[in-house]
Amino acid sequence: MNYMMVMQFIVTVAGLALFGYFVGKRINPDGNLYIILTGVGLGLGVFVGFVTLIQMIKSEERYERSIRH
Repeated sequence: MNYMMVMQFIVTVAGLALFGYFVGKRINPDGNLYIILTGVGLGLGVFVGFVTLIQMIKSEERYERSIRH
């Protein structure tokens, strides 16, 4: 379960950073917009990754509490 949570975090961060890169390259191939959008995607990916990680941990705790009782 821990391995899955870490991989989910990494894939979310990398996916949103790559999405920002490709959108920036598509909109303005000659400028530096792709760097800005990659940074925004990276920041957003970290935020979404942490939120998802916290939700998964809470879900796992609820599941373990229900199994023990």
